[in-house]
Amino acid sequence: MKIDIKAALMKSKGDKVSGSVFVRSFDYRVTKSGDTFVTGYVSNQGCSIGFKVWRESIESFRSLIAVSRVIAVSGVIDTWNNIPSIVFESVKADSFGYTPLDFLPGYDMGKLEGEFYGFLDNTNPKVRLLIDRIITGNIKERFFTEYAAKLLHDACPGGLAYHTIKMLRIAKTMIDNDARLLPFSDLIYVGVICHDIGKVREFYMGDYVKNSFISHSEYGCEMMYEIKEYIVELFDEAFFYRLLSIIRGHHHIYEMKAKTVYAYIVHLIDMIDSQATMFMDNLDSHAYKETVNGEKTTDHFDEIYYY
Repeated sequence: MKIDIKAALMKSKGDKVSGSVFVRSFDYRVTKSGDTFVTGYVSNQGCSIGFKVWRESIESFRSLIAVSRVIAVSGVIDTWNNIPSIVFESVKADSFGYTPLDFLPGYDMGKLEGEFYGFLDNTNPKVRLLIDRIITGNIKERFFTEYAAKLLHDACPGGLAYHTIKMLRIAKTMIDNDARLLPFSDLIYVGVICHDIGKVREFYMGDYVKNSFISHSEYGCEMMYEIKEYIVELFDEAFFYRLLSIIRGHHHIYEMKAKTVYAYIVHLIDMIDSQATMFMDNLDSHAYKETVNGEKTTDHFDEIYYY
């Protein structure tokens, strides 16, 4: 069974805990005396607690974490400045068949996939062919389960797909309301779907992985180059390079600014969704609502401009 993180946070120093955990993040460090230890966080449904692994358990942790972020542990509660953490005394392979999704809040994957492919069914068949070529196999699984961001917006399993779907809705509204965009709808739709596709290589369940410093934009371009011939054959060379310009320039910052109209349009669509979502997330998590006996009495929406 899974360790109840909320219950663990209420335990006292020295109390025993055991069960399966999802290792949200971890790092290897060295003490002043030269001993290596592991520190990080385990999570369950949005609740986290820190952990440490010392000495004889480190090699077990190292070998198991290379295979799965879900492991079975037993240990004791420790505290530092009244903040509890778990010291893992034993680390073993999980025997319950849990996956990271069993520990993380997120969206309904089936609904996300249904809406995504339902949208594609109403586009140019060549768009569907291309997306089926890009989002397939392991990439498909990762696309529908990965976070859209580590912390900022849609930071939960399925967030990447949901962020993409919201952007497709906005893009369709723009195209439906301005006929001048219609000739470029294929490029805009593919650009929206692929603008963050590199996050399947940049993240693992919202956590940065090795070489992620090059950013998802570069990973996305790398993925397009891997099927360049197919994209050119399906559309043309201009489409391929315009798609690269969208992926590379959708943040419109630093040296990677949008350099085509198409890239700037996708940038604006991205900003509308991500910024609005961050705004609403901040409203939910900060004290913008007064309550009396648990009932909301005042909504400070009028003051959000000054936030």
